[in-house]
Amino acid sequence: MRLPGGLEPGRLERRRLADLREALADPDAEGPDPAYYMYQGVAHFTAKEGRQAYHWRYDLTVLPPGRYGDEYLRTVGHYHPLIKGKAVAWPEVYEVLHGSALFVQQRVDDYRAGPDTVRVDEVILLRAEAGEKAIMLPGYGHWTVNVTPEPLVFSNWISADFSSYYESAIRARGPCCHVKVGPRTPKYARNRLYLHVPAKLKHARPVAAPELGLVPGRPILRELQQRPERWTYLCDSEQAAVSLRSAMRITRAEPFPR
Repeated sequence: MRLPGGLEPGRLERRRLADLREALADPDAEGPDPAYYMYQGVAHFTAKEGRQAYHWRYDLTVLPPGRYGDEYLRTVGHYHPLIKGKAVAWPEVYEVLHGSALFVQQRVDDYRAGPDTVRVDEVILLRAEAGEKAIMLPGYGHWTVNVTPEPLVFSNWISADFSSYYESAIRARGPCCHVKVGPRTPKYARNRLYLHVPAKLKHARPVAAPELGLVPGRPILRELQQRPERWTYLCDSEQAAVSLRSAMRITRAEPFPR
């Protein structure tokens, strides 16, 4: 499998406070503006294996430190649709390049439903430090939160064959668990718009998964360029050599905030 292509400046998108406001826990809160910066399409790669074609896109995102009211700065959040002809959604891989990220992932029964009807059956708070890689599991909405005083810079590999779904994440004003500023560490507050939440809030850390291209000390950009056959699961998660959950370890679980 060969990969033609290369790096490009990418298309800069500034996520303004006005774009984010409807998705905040407090839509009247003030904070950084622009909220964050996305460089989409820094790299595009295409490969063929028999009749199967694979299309990947590499992006960069910069989240400055800050807050909106008592909520840490985060992305708008989104869901991925189902892969055409399959009962599973598209996955995604992030790599923290600078800073520390908290990835909030929640699995729902219907990603298009509003918070009053959707059922959330699992919430995972995945903490990743610079150099670590994080899997965004298929079927899970996800939000990236900067809980430190440092800028957060992260990259992602994703299939270029679909568009993310934002509407329900915005309508719900974020995930069912808001990440807020605490005395020493982040505190977690239930988003009251959600009527059906799980009993536990799970905390997790990334785990190396060489079969998925997630190798300590090796950037994901280089890994996909050199070993694209390991990354076909981003275009069809059923092709993953191991379970995608093997790339994370649940460290503890606590009662869901009331």
